[in-house]
Amino acid sequence: MKRGTFYRAKYNKLVFRLGSANKAKVAIANRLARAIYLILGGQEYREIGYMRGDPHEQKIQKLVNQLRALGVDIKHVNHQMIVSDRKITVEKTGIVLS
Repeated sequence: MKRGTFYRAKYNKLVFRLGSANKAKVAIANRLARAIYLILGGQEYREIGYMRGDPHEQKIQKLVNQLRALGVDIKHVNHQMIVSDRKITVEKTGIVLS
């Protein structure tokens, strides 16, 4: 499978959800077979594109919202670039703002 395609992203998601690479391969092969059948039947193929949405992005957004509720000014562009004006430390007792 080519990188950066819908089927690659779907495969990775299914491997995680089903817990088996072989089951995921069968599921993707089934989807591809159905797509090929429809194409041979005359329908036009449209590449769906890469599936967006990092599975961890929702959790990160939830944690950023919790920090904002605590009064921390957060600039959240994406999960790789989270900037705060105040220093934040996490201890066993919880989040400590400096």
